[in-house]
Amino acid sequence: MIRGRTRRARGSMMLEVVLASALSVIVITLLVSAQINVLRNYQRTIDHNAANRGAYNALREVRELAQQAAAITVSGNTAAIILPLRDANGRFLTPIQRDLANPALLQVNFSSGQLTLTHGGQTRILLTNIVNTTPQGASYSPFAVQQIAPGVVAFHIRLSVRHGQGANAQRVWYEETILLRNATQN
Repeated sequence: MIRGRTRRARGSMMLEVVLASALSVIVITLLVSAQINVLRNYQRTIDHNAANRGAYNALREVRELAQQAAAITVSGNTAAIILPLRDANGRFLTPIQRDLANPALLQVNFSSGQLTLTHGGQTRILLTNIVNTTPQGASYSPFAVQQIAPGVVAFHIRLSVRHGQGANAQRVWYEETILLRNATQN
């Protein structure tokens, strides 16, 4: 009799080991799967934050330049930012006069996906991955100028930027309205 019990005890012990091993494999698989999903979402968030930071820095630089402008003219995907004339010390001449010889050109090139700034003979890329449609799929114009009141001019910038690659790519809409501090009448 003792012999039979020992066999059953060994058999049930083996069954317990197999079940415990199977459950361990299932738990480990679920943990690894959850970790992979967390890491993918973390990478997506890092990409999104980096793109937001790039767009913020580009728009901040444009804002700082446009706020000083005496006038801005828009032609298609190009905005010419006309700055005020300065004296030898770098201060604005008063009354404000337009420096037509040295405009800053802001240009969106949809084929290359770049926002460029040309000023003082130097061209710099401010932002990349710009697309020609809004996140909803409509086409748009990146720049507009609006006369709000006499001496009050607003410069509107609208940009649709693609974040990420392939199927995970997202489009984010950036829009900023800048009031010109030194706007002059024609």
